[in-house]
Amino acid sequence: MRFATLATAVTLAILPVLGVNFDVSVGANNGLIFAPNTISGAVAGDTITFTFVSRIHSATTTTFVNPCPPPLGGSSSSPDVFDSGFQDATTGSQPVSVMNITTSDTQFISCRQAAGAHCQAGMLLVVNPTAELSFSAFAQNAATDPLQN
Repeated sequence: MRFATLATAVTLAILPVLGVNFDVSVGANNGLIFAPNTISGAVAGDTITFTFVSRIHSATTTTFVNPCPPPLGGSSSSPDVFDSGFQDATTGSQPVSVMNITTSDTQFISCRQAAGAHCQAGMLLVVNPTAELSFSAFAQNAATDPLQN
């Protein structure tokens, strides 16, 4: 009996902790949207699976204050930066890109297509929103963020 209990404890200790996956549809109904546009309760170890269902879009981390267009690229010193690259769903395929969550902090994602015009039109996602860092406040920042060429 003790051996079975010990074996179970050891097995549970060495199994990887599986995070939660959040599914996000990008461009649903041919719109400029992420669906859902907010995710709550994400923690390090979780993932977001972006499925691109229409047009050509990206899912790119950005800033709350100046979301459009989002910055590109990442670095080993900034593991929270994510960019799916432009994903083309115009051919009938539905490309998928997975973002690994490395923090429970609030994160902001937008589409960088058309020099940020998709972002400015509201193609946004907030991970772990708060009262101050809400989707509506982020959308307001995006709507008034000057587009860059």
